[in-house]
Order: sequence, then C-alpha cells, then structure tokens
Amino acid sequence: ELSFYSMDEKVLDIPFYQSDVPAGFPSPAEDFMDLDLNLQEYLVQHPSATFCVRVTGDSMQNAGIFSGDVMVVDKALEPKNNDIVLAVLDGEFTVKHIRKSENELYLMPANNNYQPVKITSEVDFKVWGVVTFIIQKANTRIS
Repeated sequence: ELSFYSMDEKVLDIPFYQSDVPAGFPSPAEDFMDLDLNLQEYLVQHPSATFCVRVTGDSMQNAGIFSGDVMVVDKALEPKNNDIVLAVLDGEFTVKHIRKSENELYLMPANNNYQPVKITSEVDFKVWGVVTFIIQKANTRIS
C-alpha cells in the first residue's frame, strides 16, 4: 500500500555550500554559505501538480528505488520514453519505466524477477505522474 504526501507544507531553507565536495565537508576556509537551498523549490517544478508517495516492493531496485523510499511525482509532466512513472494498472498503483517502441507501450521493471507489462486496449492503464526525485535515507533503510 502506497502512502501519499502533499507538497503543501512549508519546507525549511537549509544552508547550501556552493563548492562541490568529493567526500567530506567544505574546508574551514570556505565556512561561508553562498545561499540557502529551499528543498521545495529545488524538488518541485509544478507545486499544484506534485505529490510524494512512499515506495513498497522491489521491482525497481536496479534503478536505485527501494522499498521505503519516497518518490516526488509530478502530474504536470508528459511522460517520455524511459521515464519512471507512477501508473495505475488494472486498479493497482505501480512504479515502472515507461517504454514506447513503434506502436507498442510497455511498463518495464528494473528487477529481473519481474516481467515487462505490455499495455493493450484490454488493460485499464493511466499514468498518474512522472517520478522526478527519489528521497532515501543514506545509512538505514525503512523496512
């Protein structure tokens, strides 16, 4: 079961260091912050059409999407070939790559234990939105 979150709540600005950091933290000589990073502005292009949803399952693990991760989904974006989308397939939510080839449309998992799904006229199918960001914990997984 997916958990949905609204993007209406205020997101705090956090300090953002301009210099790239290969590993570690900015040096003491660069202890100034160039600007604040507003996470909502960074993550959300279309606020009224964007929501978050928590992932369950392992069908997208080879794309770096794991159970417990939170996806930012934008309903205003037109899905392009190979985009990761949140779709409704026969009444069930699913997250997959969308694959268009000639006159065929497939939902492609990122795990060899799952089969691609061919979208035909007999399938009740709708794209709810394009996944734009994946938010995951760096050290501990949510089970």
